[in-house]
Amino acid sequence: MKFTNTTIHPALAFEGSDQLKQKFYVVVMRQTHTWNEQGLLVLADEQDPPCMKDQLIDPDDLMSGATEESDLARYKPKCDVIIKGHAYPPKHRQNQDSFTASIKLQTPDYVTLAQPVAASKYAFVAQSIKNKAQDHYKAGQVLIDKTLTILSPRYLLNDSITGNAHYKMHIDPMPSKVSLDPSSSFGGYSLIEEGHSALKYINKDELIPEQEHDSIKLNPYHGTIAYLQADGFNPAGTGYSAPIYHKYMQPPRIKLSQIHYPDLLISESIVNQVARGKLDYDRYNRLVAGFGVRAKSHPERVKLVGEVDKDFANSEDIYPQGFDFAYWNSAYLNQQTEFLTGNEWLTLTNLCAPDAIAATINNKGDTVLRLYLPETIAYLALTSKDPQMIATELPMRLDTVIVSPDRQKVNLVWRGLVIEDYQPDEITLKVMSRDEQTKLNEQYYTQTSQIVRPLA
Repeated sequence: MKFTNTTIHPALAFEGSDQLKQKFYVVVMRQTHTWNEQGLLVLADEQDPPCMKDQLIDPDDLMSGATEESDLARYKPKCDVIIKGHAYPPKHRQNQDSFTASIKLQTPDYVTLAQPVAASKYAFVAQSIKNKAQDHYKAGQVLIDKTLTILSPRYLLNDSITGNAHYKMHIDPMPSKVSLDPSSSFGGYSLIEEGHSALKYINKDELIPEQEHDSIKLNPYHGTIAYLQADGFNPAGTGYSAPIYHKYMQPPRIKLSQIHYPDLLISESIVNQVARGKLDYDRYNRLVAGFGVRAKSHPERVKLVGEVDKDFANSEDIYPQGFDFAYWNSAYLNQQTEFLTGNEWLTLTNLCAPDAIAATINNKGDTVLRLYLPETIAYLALTSKDPQMIATELPMRLDTVIVSPDRQKVNLVWRGLVIEDYQPDEITLKVMSRDEQTKLNEQYYTQTSQIVRPLA
């Protein structure tokens, strides 16, 4: 099978299989955009290659957390919308210890469909738009609407002199910006290094076997680790204290998380409940919040892996029984949506610097950045080795949107699947820009399509 990329965007093709061992071919393309003064996405001069592996904040620290995941997923059932960078307090909140930040993704205010006068080899394009517009999209539909509270740095300080831990909250002033990395969300890990006196009080079953001490190296800064317990919801987070660690180490200072849902802010009570293993699952699940990537160890993602048991380990199966491709959606659930067409608009509030290109200050004093996705159509032109199969075109799906306001960059990841039954001889990747669509419409359609968005 020959793969040809006629676009300027880096792309690659590889084989995949489903749970029934049925093979298919995957084509993934990554586009890189910046934006102009109106917030319209325009192609960047430098196009980023596909992401070949998960991007850790610190490659030398295995627990530092990922800011985005590999583009090599075989299939994503939904579209991930991920924000990287920082949250910025608005001027009216700079002397306070909290502010809110939000993202909202919406469809166009309305879409006027093109009226064809004759069939063309691009008929699938018009039909695809028509189907999406009528069957899925509604005018001005809100696809994602998420607001989080950003807290100033705070700590629990152990001021006990009796030997029993007693913590008091200490709050620092709000900095000029707050990182959106997983470390700003609740979570983390607890460890005790070899030789510490607390180890003699801990049941040996809770400790790392001595023969395995040298095999565990999370980063260059730790010594030999004898006890390790990570928060599965977010091992890269801040504020977690494992029950055993909390009991025997009584840490003098616990740094707390800064990103939370407005109705579940971090407190001494919550930390104590976690440290005693008493925080209920639903609250724990919502305690871990962010605008980026949800950890692969998160229990709600782990459920999607299926049954990883001895039978699977000894089999030649590619996926465990019960595997769900939704595992490859890395964003938080409320940042996942149905596949996008590429004409939506995204509003970020207090997630970019006030002087960022296209940013405005609203009547509340918040910094608002509206970005309008380009009206792009990406598709695969297919020919088959089977003479009975006709040449056809297959639309690509936009399944990942990664916005980096600090870098004035947006990555759009498109994915297409071709079943092996088609017996592809050649797969050609093509992209049709809005200008090219307009020229095509003028040639084949009596009424041109129109997409109306609230351009500021």
